[in-house]
Amino acid sequence: MTKKQFRHDFLRGLGSALLELKTCENPRQYYDIVHYGCLHNTTYDMQSEGDRGWYLYQAAQIAGGDAILEDLVARYARSFGDYWLFDQISSILFHYAEDGSESARSALNNKYRFLLDKLSRIIPAKHRPVCKERDMFDWICVWLTSLDGWRAFKSVVADVSEKLLPKDADFFFSEWFYDNSKSKFGKKRVDVFLAKQSKKNPAVQIYLEKAKEWDKHIYETRPGPTLEAVLAGISGERYRGRGLSMRFCRNAGPDDLGKLLRAAMAENDLTRRAELLWGLRRATAPIPEETISEMLQSENEDIRDTAFYIMGNNPSAKAREYALSLLEKGEETVNAISLLSKNMLPQYEQLLSDAVKTIPVKLAEGGWHSVFMSAEGAIGNLRGKAKTDLLHYLYRETYCGSCRERIVRLMHKKGPVTDSLLQEWLYDSNSDIREFAGRLR
Repeated sequence: MTKKQFRHDFLRGLGSALLELKTCENPRQYYDIVHYGCLHNTTYDMQSEGDRGWYLYQAAQIAGGDAILEDLVARYARSFGDYWLFDQISSILFHYAEDGSESARSALNNKYRFLLDKLSRIIPAKHRPVCKERDMFDWICVWLTSLDGWRAFKSVVADVSEKLLPKDADFFFSEWFYDNSKSKFGKKRVDVFLAKQSKKNPAVQIYLEKAKEWDKHIYETRPGPTLEAVLAGISGERYRGRGLSMRFCRNAGPDDLGKLLRAAMAENDLTRRAELLWGLRRATAPIPEETISEMLQSENEDIRDTAFYIMGNNPSAKAREYALSLLEKGEETVNAISLLSKNMLPQYEQLLSDAVKTIPVKLAEGGWHSVFMSAEGAIGNLRGKAKTDLLHYLYRETYCGSCRERIVRLMHKKGPVTDSLLQEWLYDSNSDIREFAGRLR
């Protein structure tokens, strides 16, 4: 494997890169690439696919060992603008500490104490609704209970109860940490401990009461806004009104959807019009062809995109022919691929494959992501085995670990899966892929 190939696979989290490190004669040649991957967030969407701590730790151990660990510890001691990078490095250090590294353990504990002290000195009301330090503190508490178990849980509860909750329990109580602890240690054990400690310590009583509130918490669906509220809430600032429009359309009937559509098309400000139309992206109610045609001719990209979404929600031979004509002319390629994918026939699989491969794939640019998802859905809806290498291309090229998991499962369904590919899956950065591969062995 060349360095270029290794970088390509490693920054995507593919198991092939980890296998290369484990089997090549000189893994040190990849040190710079591994070092970069450990100290930068190259995950497409960590919230959905999880961190790559295990994967990066394995690579760091082989390619750099203590040298990379030292740089991770040094970076961890500084401040973080990227919350997800903080979680990634926390995860890598956890794996080092779990394997006996005292410097990694000290780094985690030092950061815990630093964040606890910093949070104890802030005025909660001035930091709502977002507080980066609070969220990072939640993460590190979870990692420490994974590392040191019940002892760490008791310590965290004591610290939070004494130093944070008396200031503002609503702001500082971490539902996530509480739920994670119940999953790790069992709800009964956690609740019995809190009940006993609350009798000895009034501060823990605050923790117990918040825990009881959270246990009783029921998510309620907010009623959708009226059309008048939607029209009043659209400010003309891009993105602000989309949520309102989507909530309105979620439960709106054909008559209300028609009213929204007419109000949107009568709006002269194109940004406001785009925001009003946004909620119709999931609508399957019939929309006049002349309206869709007008939207497709708009100079506003969001309005054109919405028109393609609406056409995709209402498959037809006419929509398929339109997608094919656009691909032939090389126009609106991303939207044309999506539209063809939702109107797919077996004879167009090669055309779809060729079109997808023309889309640039760069981590910082998201156009490829929607294309890959559309293509995956199209192949999944076709009967029988895939007739092209499109699934393999999607698997190799995507930066998104969540998408890769779905692609892996689809590759297995379409079959057959080679032994070498199955081996790669066992070392993928996505733990769900590793577990899936493990069940197939």
